[in-house]
Amino acid sequence: MKILNTTKEKILENLGFQDLNVMQKSTFDASKKHSNILLLAPTGSGKTVAFIMSVLSRITRKKGVQVLIIAPTRELVLQIESVLKKMKLPVKVNACYGGHSFQQEKKNFSTPPTILVGTPGRILDHIERKTFDSITVDHLVFDEFDKSLEFGFSNQMESIMKYLPNANSKILASATQSIEIPSYIHFDNYFTVESEFKTEGTLEIKQITVEKEEKLEGLLDVLNQLERGQNAIVFANHREACDRISEHLDEHRVVYATFHGGLEQEKREASLTKFRNGSAQVLIATDIAARGIDIPELDYVIHYQLALQESTFTHRNGRTARMKASGTSILIRTFGDYLPPYLDEEPETFEIDPTKQIEKPEWVTFYIGKGKKDKISKFDLVGFFLQFDFMHKNDLGLIEVKDFSAHVAIRRSRSAQVFKAVQKKKIKSKSVKIQYAK
Repeated sequence: MKILNTTKEKILENLGFQDLNVMQKSTFDASKKHSNILLLAPTGSGKTVAFIMSVLSRITRKKGVQVLIIAPTRELVLQIESVLKKMKLPVKVNACYGGHSFQQEKKNFSTPPTILVGTPGRILDHIERKTFDSITVDHLVFDEFDKSLEFGFSNQMESIMKYLPNANSKILASATQSIEIPSYIHFDNYFTVESEFKTEGTLEIKQITVEKEEKLEGLLDVLNQLERGQNAIVFANHREACDRISEHLDEHRVVYATFHGGLEQEKREASLTKFRNGSAQVLIATDIAARGIDIPELDYVIHYQLALQESTFTHRNGRTARMKASGTSILIRTFGDYLPPYLDEEPETFEIDPTKQIEKPEWVTFYIGKGKKDKISKFDLVGFFLQFDFMHKNDLGLIEVKDFSAHVAIRRSRSAQVFKAVQKKKIKSKSVKIQYAK
């Protein structure tokens, strides 16, 4: 199979894959025969690669935006963009989302991309301002389509559809099996690809029960059981609860990161980076973190507030015990809480060792005020930090470089020494702001 002079095998090699999985193969094969595909597969199963490979096989060499991929959150847009970049395709890819500079995005359209990824609101904004010509869009993908409906983007998606008269092939991807497809999608005669909604991993569900006024202390008791190197997401139903948890953990000097819709995009991205690189073992989050973001396998999912719906509970737990991993889901209940209807029996009690206390993470994250647009690469940052005699390769952790900034994980035992050494140092003859990531 030739894809714009790039073979399927080369793309898979760039992704680090040996082959597509069963669901991805089924989607790709279906795309050869059917214009409309409904892709149903659980979180972590590889839906992104499945729909990208399917639309790539349909791309021609004509100019203009040919593939439009719409996702409900900024983080999911960035994740899809990241997968596309790893593929090293010979076509231009743009990403558009709220919290990102509109003028910068507009400038990027001076040469229209072949593939455009964005959130519903920002894509509609570009279309209405005629930043790009939507007439050229032939192929449309809605990722996490059910989540877009749940987040209230139906009106924006309906408006977008009115500007896409030539989008005759569509893929709707969802991690929920039962979804209603609005008529405005014009999704007739679709073919369904459905993956098994079960995990190969082992998920244990446990609980602790506390007095209502001691719920925060109960959470702290659970977090104190984490060994160094283990991690956990703490789910709350509302931002206000995240704030209360944050204040309590601050009082007890627990290192954590937060992730919810009330934060600025830069802060959300920094939180995910710190969680990925291990400089924050704990992520306090609302359900926007339940799926569609790039985070590592988890040891614990902690339900500080019980999910109101079974699907939400399932997606939260889907962050752990994914694929061949195992994990533990812990419910923090007060004595007045009823067992939610989606649980058949009382979970076992999670044992607390009162003598244990969570340690500081092994890593610390440094913020670098330059990025790809400043011609700064991972290689440059590795060389910069290893120039010091006291630094060794294993003192450097995960490095993530974005357009205008970068984050570098430094071993905590070296961090103070590194911070002092890098002050007023230049990277590639450029003066660079370097500080501890907030």
